[in-house]
Amino acid sequence: MKLDLKNNSAVWITEASRLMGLAPMFAMMCAVVMLVLAVFSVNDLLQATGTEKKSQELPEFSLKKVPVGKAVYEDYARVLGRLSPDVRVVANRDSIRIEIADPSKYAEFMYVLNSIQGVSKDVVWHADEICLAGCTGSASLATVKGMTEKVEVKLRGQGDE
Repeated sequence: MKLDLKNNSAVWITEASRLMGLAPMFAMMCAVVMLVLAVFSVNDLLQATGTEKKSQELPEFSLKKVPVGKAVYEDYARVLGRLSPDVRVVANRDSIRIEIADPSKYAEFMYVLNSIQGVSKDVVWHADEICLAGCTGSASLATVKGMTEKVEVKLRGQGDE
């Protein structure tokens, strides 16, 4: 059948109305296809959101500090005492005390004080007290305490996967 839009407009309307009977079926097929696409799109969105949240979680770092014992202080005091005979190094129960009586030995005092961290393997030293001039009973003195530090890392996804 040939449609002539100028002369046979009645035939054109007849054919269009005949095809209108198929329109609900085409609409239903399009709706089902769109529903399937929407379900897959939502599923992909949820998966992408979950993956993004996991990738944005940062690892947790914690620093555990433990004071060293008296035996460690005694060992380091013995080593530091050998560096300079003019500097007095004494190990206490919870610290090392470094002092000089003669102000002219200030360079040796600083050498021993600066060498503490250099001779240490796993101990981090913190000055509790430093007096460089005019100290009571000494020309210069320093009290240092040692700590062992351990970093613990909790990676993302541990414990909940």
